[in-house]
Amino acid sequence: MSAEQRGPTPARSTDERTRRPPLAPIPESDQRPSSRSHRPNADPEYDALPLSYRIERTQLRVRITALERALETSENRRQAVIDRYERLLADRDEVAESTAAAEEEPQTLLERLIGR
Repeated sequence: MSAEQRGPTPARSTDERTRRPPLAPIPESDQRPSSRSHRPNADPEYDALPLSYRIERTQLRVRITALERALETSENRRQAVIDRYERLLADRDEVAESTAAAEEEPQTLLERLIGR
């Protein structure tokens, strides 16, 4: 969901912001087990968090995953542009070399007479 589609973020009171418990670190693992018992957050401390916090964490994980995919797509596109540019330069160099080689060939008698 883009920022334009979301409504304004509700303002929270200072007390509500300061009462929020610290979030546990998110594991670095790329594996996302589907079983609740094998979840990285299947601990009593996580389950004690209010549902709204767990929902927010899940939304953040989903957003991180989407951003990682977008970054990978962007990097792939960038690499494709670089590859095309390198092929274009190689083709241009090849044409320049073949043109230079053709110009270096000795002229025929007729070309020498016309050229003078």
